[in-house]
Amino acid sequence: MVSNSLLQQVAENYPKYVIEKRSIPSYVGMYTGDNEDAIFVYAKGKQSNDNDFDRKNNSKSDDFELTGSPLKLDLSLHTILDETLLPDEPQLWRKEESGHIPMDIEQARDIANFYNKSLAQMTKEDAIPMWILCNPSSVNKPLLLTIQSDEKTFSRGIVSYEGAMTLEEVDVEKIVEDFAAQEGLRNNSVNVSVNCKYVLSGVTYGCLNTDELLNAPHGGVTELLCSWSTKTLLTPYISCKVNYAQEVTVGHLASPCNTIWQSVTALHNINQLLVEITAAGVGSINLESATIRNKVQGMKQSNVKKRLNELLNLTEIYTYTAECPAGGCICITEDTNSLKQCLSAMRAKGSSNDFTYKLWDILRDCETAEELITLLLHTLKFVSSGKIRPFIDVNNKSYLSKLVLKLSRGHSQASKVLKNLQSSPPQALSLVAQVGMEKTMWEYTRVMTLLEHSFYINGIWNTDARTHESIEQINQTIQDMTMGGDFTLNPFESLGTSDQSIRLDSESFYGDDPNELTVDDFVSLKKHGLVSEKKDVNEVPLIADEIDISPWKNLLMKFAQVHVCLEHLYHAETCLRTDFAQLKPVASKLLEIYVSDKSPVKTVGQLMCDPVQKICIPITNNIVQDHLKKAAFWYRMEVNKKDDTKESSSKRDAKLVYVFSQTPVFPPSVWQYIEPPSDDVAEVTTVGEELKFHFTKYIYISNNLVRKLGR
Repeated sequence: MVSNSLLQQVAENYPKYVIEKRSIPSYVGMYTGDNEDAIFVYAKGKQSNDNDFDRKNNSKSDDFELTGSPLKLDLSLHTILDETLLPDEPQLWRKEESGHIPMDIEQARDIANFYNKSLAQMTKEDAIPMWILCNPSSVNKPLLLTIQSDEKTFSRGIVSYEGAMTLEEVDVEKIVEDFAAQEGLRNNSVNVSVNCKYVLSGVTYGCLNTDELLNAPHGGVTELLCSWSTKTLLTPYISCKVNYAQEVTVGHLASPCNTIWQSVTALHNINQLLVEITAAGVGSINLESATIRNKVQGMKQSNVKKRLNELLNLTEIYTYTAECPAGGCICITEDTNSLKQCLSAMRAKGSSNDFTYKLWDILRDCETAEELITLLLHTLKFVSSGKIRPFIDVNNKSYLSKLVLKLSRGHSQASKVLKNLQSSPPQALSLVAQVGMEKTMWEYTRVMTLLEHSFYINGIWNTDARTHESIEQINQTIQDMTMGGDFTLNPFESLGTSDQSIRLDSESFYGDDPNELTVDDFVSLKKHGLVSEKKDVNEVPLIADEIDISPWKNLLMKFAQVHVCLEHLYHAETCLRTDFAQLKPVASKLLEIYVSDKSPVKTVGQLMCDPVQKICIPITNNIVQDHLKKAAFWYRMEVNKKDDTKESSSKRDAKLVYVFSQTPVFPPSVWQYIEPPSDDVAEVTTVGEELKFHFTKYIYISNNLVRKLGR
């Protein structure tokens, strides 16, 4: 490897320049096709700093990563985050690269020659290429100079600006013929590979903190990466290979998926509290400061007390009636034709008319554990007054649902129960969280029914044998069971017997008595002294002494994994403009990636701290053909000799790389020297209806000739 002493020697001879070993800049990667380490050289300027050059983020990134150049963000932007917001202009260079200052080509050659002499004794494995940023105002408009030599070869390259042109003006056949003639080859011995990128939506914000990411104008970026080997720059949308690349920001304030994510983060916080209380005791936790709602700067604050009073008043008005649609889900109807429609309806009116589910939607937004317990007790006290008969869905078997039903019917032990809950914060918290767990499981399962993956999702909660089947097998099972007809899967069908069930068998405790008194009967009898205040011998305890929270850790992990899939699917539906049928294979692939032992997502807390998740998966062309008929954001064409070719009279290796881009590949510090000025780029790139691309070319040559770089 290149030693530090060698780098120091080069730096001492050229003190006016930044010379360091690092992963190559984004614009160099456009020509090399990789992100390997190199010696990078540029001039010092007011914006540059020797010791602060992308060292905070030296991790590997995807080839040709599209990055944004975000402005300072106003964290109140969530008030206007919608589809009418004008998109940021995508850039091919990273924000931190704006401080790279180019140098004169003659000076670049001096540095390259000096470094080249030092490589004379190095093996190919030890030698590291050097890239030098050049001022394109020189003759032939050079942008980059590179030396990649070793003890046996003399390798060099140069990137230059060739002008602006339309794709139709590029004669690929002529390029191949000229390269073949230059290298002494036949045309069919020349290899041509083309790849391009379509930017469908958004930009990426690699240098922002978590709060800024959640408030940024875009909640991710969606791209299509295409490749083919035919001799054309026009995308062959039937035969090209297409990869779907997407970055999503979990918890972004504009995402409708947050309706469920708020439940997940609140459950995560409650579970953390219960674990801490179990380990250290109730006295170790300050309930007045213990967080329930995930605090995000810029998020609107909810008035939970007002919302709770509205729920109680509404329940009192409609005491004995409640809409009970098929499956109990009010955000999915026969007219639901998109995830966006479903999630928007969920955000507007919730997912169920079940009283305890609606109560959870309010309590999860409490700021502290103290507030949550206070509002819970207020609710149960109101219910125990006998004024209302809250609607409870038949599938809701949680302890809180049973408690609400009993209290609304005038249970004699109501005051004792409320007193016990007040003195036992862990019991109150777990009582609420159990409902949240069930509701969240149910919501993810119901949403995924739109893509016919609810059977697989249900298996995740149960961890039964079906979770080991492939998604294709599961889909076939569903088809066999339905035989083309409607099939409604109860997501809680086997929860009572599952090893990972969060339900205890409570049916025996709460058997319905056909002779049970109504609220009015109970109040009347009690008024006349006909009902004893003492506990009936047949009356059972209202709630268990303890709710088992041990399975919750695994369930929360599954929630996080499924939620990332949902975020990706929502963005895919929106950007690709696809229907449920086209989204099914994408959903299957996402579940295979995220909901598995090899999943990159392990905890909810991980996503809260690092909300950005990326995928790159193959996709069938028929889903994106309309997009492929348009112009791509950039094209990259590489021309070289085929590996098995032995015709060439020269022993040298050579390749050409052409990049055609709608926006400059290099930052303004470099591009400003290219005529016309960058302010007039729009006039250059568009002429009438024809789109013109910036045209840059990279020439690379490696042979055993005299080791001297010509001037």
